[in-house]
Amino acid sequence: MRNTSSDRDMLTANEVRDLTGVPVSTLHDWAAKRERGINAPGPHHLRLSDRHRRWTRIDVLEWLESTRV
Repeated sequence: MRNTSSDRDMLTANEVRDLTGVPVSTLHDWAAKRERGINAPGPHHLRLSDRHRRWTRIDVLEWLESTRV
């Protein structure tokens, strides 16, 4: 996969939902589990503050690719 500056775009949960179809509440649930050390599916995220999470486009795209059967 080619790495470009747009691959590092920071995406909100709504933008990740638009790319993946995964509901925002599920994305936040998966992220919260990971933050507590519980194994959870979904793309890796960045915790910017207590109230803000972001996902990089490349992490979301790589996660989608990894789910191919």
